[in-house]
Amino acid sequence: MKMSIFFIALSAAIGVGMWFLVIGIIFSIGGGDLFKVTHYDSLFFNITIFLLCIVIYLFFARHLLEKKMQLLLLICVASTILFFFLTPWLIESKSSLNRKLSNVSFSNHEKFMEKVDVLIEQEHLPYRVNIDKSRERFKEIRNVNVVVLNKTTNEEIKKKDIDELLGLTYGEDVRLKVFNKSNERLLIDFVIDLDKSISFCDPYKVCRDLVLEIK
Repeated sequence: MKMSIFFIALSAAIGVGMWFLVIGIIFSIGGGDLFKVTHYDSLFFNITIFLLCIVIYLFFARHLLEKKMQLLLLICVASTILFFFLTPWLIESKSSLNRKLSNVSFSNHEKFMEKVDVLIEQEHLPYRVNIDKSRERFKEIRNVNVVVLNKTTNEEIKKKDIDELLGLTYGEDVRLKVFNKSNERLLIDFVIDLDKSISFCDPYKVCRDLVLEIK
């Protein structure tokens, strides 16, 4: 019984492995639009391993037939085929789960907005947190706290403004979207990492004119 389960699990693993090998072969010959150039080293390696898997599988099937275990062989073949076609779905499911696990919860986002609002008030900075817009943008992103700020003055964004916002103690990564006073125009959109470096900034022209160092 244990050996049967092992053979079925092994067959499933072979199905997954062969899917990756097929994708590797496709990309190696430029079929995945990877610069449309054949990568002969990778192509030879993937084809060799693929053929080796087939040879091992044939010996495996022969062994089961000699032992008169046709039913187990059918189950193993079915497992290989099933997991070969299920692999893309399994990869996407894993990625989706990872995204969900890395998402910030709505309750934590609410607390974070309150924290930023208090920090801005304590430092007497010319901004106010736009709660509704922050919630709206957060629903679109979810993997980082998003806070929409409105400038309370009609001045354009300056380097001093960025330095003031960088100086706040957020305690985690944050994406700040700064709009003008009437909330009609985006002045700057940037991500501040935990170490207070900037890892993303938009619009490019504004970030360049402010001479911001992007990590």
